Amino acid sequence: MVRTIIEREPRWRRWLRAVGEYSVLRLGDVFGEAFRFFDGYKLDSSRVNYDLARALYENTHEKYKLGAGFARPIVNATAGFMGVPTFRHENNDADHALEEVMRRWAGKVFRIHRNALRDGDVFARIVQRPHKFDRNRQVWDLLLIPPERVRPILDPLTGEWQEVLIKHPVVEMDEEGNERQRYAIIERITPETITFEPDSNAPAGVRDQVAQLNQDNPWGFVPIIHYKNEAEEHRVYGVSELEPVEPFFRAYHDTMMHAVRGSRIFSRPKVAFKLSDVERFLKDNFTEEEIRNRRVRFEDRELFLLREGDDVTIMAPSSGVEGVTTLLQFIYFCIVDTSETPEFVFGTAVQSSKASVSEQMIPLARKIRRKRGMFEEAHQELAGMFLAMWSKVENVVLDSYDVAIEWEEISPRNDREVAETVKTLVDAMVTGVESGLVSIEAAAEFLREFVPSMLPWVAPDGGPSELERVMRTMALLPRLRDGMGLEEDGDAPERDGE
Repeated sequence: MVRTIIEREPRWRRWLRAVGEYSVLRLGDVFGEAFRFFDGYKLDSSRVNYDLARALYENTHEKYKLGAGFARPIVNATAGFMGVPTFRHENNDADHALEEVMRRWAGKVFRIHRNALRDGDVFARIVQRPHKFDRNRQVWDLLLIPPERVRPILDPLTGEWQEVLIKHPVVEMDEEGNERQRYAIIERITPETITFEPDSNAPAGVRDQVAQLNQDNPWGFVPIIHYKNEAEEHRVYGVSELEPVEPFFRAYHDTMMHAVRGSRIFSRPKVAFKLSDVERFLKDNFTEEEIRNRRVRFEDRELFLLREGDDVTIMAPSSGVEGVTTLLQFIYFCIVDTSETPEFVFGTAVQSSKASVSEQMIPLARKIRRKRGMFEEAHQELAGMFLAMWSKVENVVLDSYDVAIEWEEISPRNDREVAETVKTLVDAMVTGVESGLVSIEAAAEFLREFVPSMLPWVAPDGGPSELERVMRTMALLPRLRDGMGLEEDGDAPERDGE
């Protein structure tokens, strides 16, 4: 993936810097000349070329047309298997509010995963604004800001956000739909204030209008969360999933293009003529006008008149499809290995992808768990930030903004095989317990690895245990068999002799 080129900072600008401003991050030319005064020293603030990443995902780039079709399955399959997490908080009211808002944001959370995998970066902003159909009611909303418009500035000591700059492009159109003027409004968000300032291209009246939007920040922090794919300590921004495989997309495209162009030559057979008299052959098969205008064409001619000694041979040269197929298959496997995406995600065109789905699910499940772990910290920050804003609006005091995050379990094994395995293990453990070779506690602890819902046989802290569950079950089963406790509802079955 081609990254944004960042020019070296001029010496005069470095001379103007205050001493100690060594970790203020620089974004290069993404924000244009308006932000050049704020450029400073950086760690590694180069960004993914977002336009190229989206073009690969949408397969609209002309130089990758025949190879970038793999990009969408790579991103969508990973985002689809990741799913949307659920959050839990110890306070009942906060937990209910968090569950309700996250249910509404489920689609946007999925887009966060997809965009972060595709672009490398996602900036999510929590806002409270009037309801679309009821302007008197305030609702919580989650906005996804295009990452190329956002520039965070970090504190050099703590690493926290000092402020965030957001570039809002504005395009004014005339009555005929033609572009009349283009400018940008820069929003500056700090923990104390939210201010707006148009750039130098804005009309004179816009500056006064924008100044009226300045306000104090009611939250006391910047309500934006930065999601980064494949985050690294030495890197400020994330990495696109398409970045490692981009060269293979180009190679696949070039190979396919070469094969398509070659097929136009080799798919049409050629005819070789061995003639004793060329002029006689032309007069026998073409009109005088065609010969005189030199417009002799052999297309759509099914019959040629030949004389004694003449011969016609059809030439069908080898197209080299076998070699091209081998090369394309090699590039395909390079894409599979580099992107860590199973073959069956791209379809069953390759024979190996038809017989090894269960085996390929194992590394995919590990990849999904790793990706989920990368986004957990940002998700917890999102949920905690919402609770901090919600509690301030609702005047609710929370002891903590920490939330528990849960994901849907991913099982790379076949459900039927798992059921058969558990049944076999249970039968083996029962035999071992009855023969006195294995204790009940050892058997239960062994089965816990295959039955996630099982609790420890004896809880060390005195909490709920599997032994208590079994005791309650064994006490309940005889009552269910005899119908005890059901007479009050009139549903008890009739027993013999009664």
